[in-house]
Amino acid sequence: MSRRRVGRSLQLLGLILVPFGIASELNGAVGLRGSLLISGTGMVGFYLGRLIQGPS
Repeated sequence: MSRRRVGRSLQLLGLILVPFGIASELNGAVGLRGSLLISGTGMVGFYLGRLIQGPS
């Protein structure tokens, strides 16, 4: 797999995790700490994907 594909996959995963963390907290499925952990993981995943992909 190319670096671009891996980077884009991580970015997509990050974009999916952030709203999922927020929605989970609003539904009461997880607490605030869990919501922030899920959203933070999504942000880190997006950032790593951006670094791996490199300049476009």
